[in-house]
Amino acid sequence: MRALERPRIELPPSTPKKANIERVADETLLSSEAQPAEVAEYLASLLESARGIAAKSGMTFLAYLIQVAVEEAKIQAASKENPY
Repeated sequence: MRALERPRIELPPSTPKKANIERVADETLLSSEAQPAEVAEYLASLLESARGIAAKSGMTFLAYLIQVAVEEAKIQAASKENPY
């Protein structure tokens, strides 16, 4: 029996500048200096990208679930008193 193979999704290559910005952002947001609202905004941005990939790949339910997470991240970003 042949194992099922996942379809390969080709994503556009990230430019070195973009990759460097993301690396610096990841390191900054993982540091103790990052504010919860900043982290939430960054996560909302990442999740929006992931939602787009899921939607374009026909994964509608996954795209929906990711959108729920996007909305929660935006709520947390706007919250003056972040409970987390």
